[in-house]
Amino acid sequence: MRAPVFLRSALLPALAAAAVLSGCDNSTEPGSGSVPGPTYPVLSTPQNVLMALSIAYEREDSLETKAVYDSSYVGTSVDLTGGSGTLFFSYADEVDHVAALARSPLLTVLDFTIGAALTRLPSDDLAHPDWAVIQLSGSNFNIEIFEESSGNLYRATGSNLTFEFTFDPSTPEATSPTDTLWKIIRWKEVRTP
Repeated sequence: MRAPVFLRSALLPALAAAAVLSGCDNSTEPGSGSVPGPTYPVLSTPQNVLMALSIAYEREDSLETKAVYDSSYVGTSVDLTGGSGTLFFSYADEVDHVAALARSPLLTVLDFTIGAALTRLPSDDLAHPDWAVIQLSGSNFNIEIFEESSGNLYRATGSNLTFEFTFDPSTPEATSPTDTLWKIIRWKEVRTP
């Protein structure tokens, strides 16, 4: 998952330094040691996908991050405060972001919390009526990343943020209670003044 535009912009230099120091090889995956991995919910509902995303981000687990995003995912960050404007992110960007966090001993994800009841809405895309949407205000969303070298704490939260996650149920899975697995296909975040 990417940190919101203002958080991600502040972290880009730190992530770039971490990638250079640790190498840009994306084959380094967390969870390959002897420490048991987390238990993730089955991706049988959009709500479960967001729970899995939260756990994966806190654990800096790029393997689970790959599982929650659709390969054709497109993310959009819009900063209406006059900051960085609009940024676009791909599936590879999201996976690489979490992998860079995992490789960096200087950055630690302290928190990724979605604190509101997650209400599933119908699709707002006429071309994809089977999709689902979950919208959150920034006051119900919190990401904290600590940069050890500077002592900086980066936070993404607040009432001036909105998040809209769109989910695609097109992955059939017989072991799922819903006979399908959901994946995040779109994510839009907006920061207002």
